[in-house]
Amino acid sequence: MWKLNAAICDDEEFYRNEVVNLLSTYANEMGYDLETDVWENGSSMVEAMKESGKEYDVIFLDVEMPGISGMDAANELRRIGQNTSICFVTAHIGYAYEAYRVDAIAYIPKPIKYVDMKKILEKVEMYSHYRRDKEEAEKRYLNITSDRANVIIDLNKVVYIEKRRNQCVFHCTDREQICYDSLRNIHKKLDPDIFLYIHQGYIASFPHIKEVLPDRVCFGSGMQAPLSRRHYASLRKRHLDKVNRLIMESTQGTEPWKIQKA
Repeated sequence: MWKLNAAICDDEEFYRNEVVNLLSTYANEMGYDLETDVWENGSSMVEAMKESGKEYDVIFLDVEMPGISGMDAANELRRIGQNTSICFVTAHIGYAYEAYRVDAIAYIPKPIKYVDMKKILEKVEMYSHYRRDKEEAEKRYLNITSDRANVIIDLNKVVYIEKRRNQCVFHCTDREQICYDSLRNIHKKLDPDIFLYIHQGYIASFPHIKEVLPDRVCFGSGMQAPLSRRHYASLRKRHLDKVNRLIMESTQGTEPWKIQKA
């Protein structure tokens, strides 16, 4: 079970409690353990982190606080080597550029909506796994450049990848993500047993394939991608082998009716 370690720094008690409550809601929804440390000013937070050396999965920072600002606190944390995900929470919208300079993962206005918090924490989880176990994370996550920013893609959610002019479009279960790279270069970074060419301009995630037709691959939820004749026979055989194996396992060793190969 993943444990979410979060720090909250805000000079207003109402907003400190709001972040804690949203974190608790998310942890309960996902079945995660949660540990939070709370400060009311940036100086105390930075000094405590220097002394303890504790690493957090995410730090929620107000921007304007008495003493040092949230931006100054973030800069100091980066200076001492803290690679923690930072999310600025503020009633002001004029600090987006400064947030970008300290590599913040998000910059959101008060009051925080739960839907926004959930998106942020999903990103935090990916970054945290990547930092904790790089070797294992490299198998599950792919770091790409999108709109001049680094983005981590959860490969478990990638259904298929499409070449679109000079771009690659990752069609995921929850969104689309565009990056400027060739499909060939992207494929070199992926597990070839999972991500298969199905067409000159398409790569499919085999676990997401639901049906293989002569001219296309169906993934469910209405998602489809073209399939070339070159790849049809081998992909259909592999897919049917998987289906028959699942049937065998579900019948616990009894003789199933096998799906016939075309």
